[in-house]
Amino acid sequence: MTSSQPRASGIDRLSAHHLHALAVAVLIDRYLKVDPTPGRLADLAGKVAGFAEKELFPHFQVEETALFPALRQVLDSDPLIDELIAHHRNMEKLVGRLAGSSAQGRASLLRQFGASLRRHIRMEEVELFRQIGAQLDEAGREELGRKVDEAAGAMGLTVHRLW
Repeated sequence: MTSSQPRASGIDRLSAHHLHALAVAVLIDRYLKVDPTPGRLADLAGKVAGFAEKELFPHFQVEETALFPALRQVLDSDPLIDELIAHHRNMEKLVGRLAGSSAQGRASLLRQFGASLRRHIRMEEVELFRQIGAQLDEAGREELGRKVDEAAGAMGLTVHRLW
């Protein structure tokens, strides 16, 4: 995508969520380095679970109900989309395992979650969104953005304040 090809608002909304999620990944790393005590790990796990429930999982749902189906119809992106959906399921499993894990297990799960989140966002921003910019004309990008905006609005998707 060049500077003369702006993104549709729906894609910009997803990118804003990606930036927010990257900040969460950085905070996870910092928390793990500064104070990896059992109490702090439990607190961090709770914060990550709250972020996932309020923001990340609804974001996944918008992608899976609006963005990905639309892209499957217009781009040759099925393997990439399948991989991104597999990332979603993996991150959901990691978050689900946090509550019942030991302190050592929580630290490992949190590291895995942060790394997976960063890798996933990089793939969407660099690979998928680049395909959108390169292969869809302005009308196609706007239609895609409209679908994402509608799904995001229906989900009440927003960016919440960081911890």
